[in-house]
Amino acid sequence: MPVITFRRAFDVATSRQMMIEIDGEIVVSLERGASQSFDVAPGPYVARVHLDRQSSLPIHVDLDDTETITLEAAAGERSSTVAARWSSRRKSALDLWLR
Repeated sequence: MPVITFRRAFDVATSRQMMIEIDGEIVVSLERGASQSFDVAPGPYVARVHLDRQSSLPIHVDLDDTETITLEAAAGERSSTVAARWSSRRKSALDLWLR
């Protein structure tokens, strides 16, 4: 069975929970440095993270029967400024990448 692990880095958003979304559904919230694994069925998934009014760009993965992946999320310096939080020009203030 495939496994998706989400790991949150020790980022700048010290006291805020990051919400983890798989296929449009929030599945868990993570504090800094925390991780959570999910057994999932084989197939395609879209993952994204949210923090306050910010969200990452989506990551699309297609998992086979035994695949295990880790996605790491972080709120960068740009996520902690008022301008970054409310700017309509930014692409994403949160980072999500495949490890």
